[in-house]
Amino acid sequence: MDINLDPNLRLGPIAIAWHGIFTAVGIFFGVALPVRLLRGKVSEEDAYSIATWGVVGGIVGARLFHVLDTWSYYAEHPEQILFIWSGGIAVWGGVVGGVVGGLIAGIRRKVPIGLTADGAAPGIALGLAIGRIGDVINGEHHAVACEPPSGICVTYSHPETLGQGPLFIGDRRFAEGPVHLAVGYDMIWLGAIILLALWLWSRRERGRPPSLPAGAIFWLFVLLYGLDRFVISFLRVGEPTSLLALRQDQLIGLIAMVVALPALLFLVLRRRPPAPAEATAA
Repeated sequence: MDINLDPNLRLGPIAIAWHGIFTAVGIFFGVALPVRLLRGKVSEEDAYSIATWGVVGGIVGARLFHVLDTWSYYAEHPEQILFIWSGGIAVWGGVVGGVVGGLIAGIRRKVPIGLTADGAAPGIALGLAIGRIGDVINGEHHAVACEPPSGICVTYSHPETLGQGPLFIGDRRFAEGPVHLAVGYDMIWLGAIILLALWLWSRRERGRPPSLPAGAIFWLFVLLYGLDRFVISFLRVGEPTSLLALRQDQLIGLIAMVVALPALLFLVLRRRPPAPAEATAA
């Protein structure tokens, strides 16, 4: 598949990055979906307040994680740390910052945290999935070489693309022709998470099994998204590694799974009714 798309929308002399456009669209729908799901459960004022602080926290977190991930550069150019308009955000930072910002607002608003988090989960996934459309067009997230039918193989041919040409790390050559559409795999996985979260939400609303306790849908999202980033990021190259030769997003994905799995099990097992007492012999 050849992607011959200009990474910018050009309106005369004005160039607007598709990455920025789809980020904005993702934020809009990422807020609209939870507000709709939570209608009648929390007030609209509370829902929008939580969403607003979630967006603010997401922006701060996305920039902070990016700066930490590329600290060697920003240590030499500290004046650029706040220049978010020049590019440079980390998706995991957006997720963590958004959750923290929304959690603080939710606690202050005294809303049911578990239920609200469950409503937010498919919205977060939807916002991330829409934002990935801009990444697919942009091509900046480089990946390893791809040969059909091993995956979705793409080339970037537009003169202005950020998609990769021959890529070397040390003496290892990663790609010259088609590469895996790694961010596209991420988008597909997020789509599956959205459908699963909405199905589980609907089943609980109707009182049909499996009816998960409040908070479980959120932790399931964290678990599955952590798995997604840990696995798919093995196909991505050209970004700094840290502990255990893993990238920052893989380490955070691993931590997310380690935290989410016991939290999910605790919620589900705590809800189980106690086993009936065995009859004692007369």
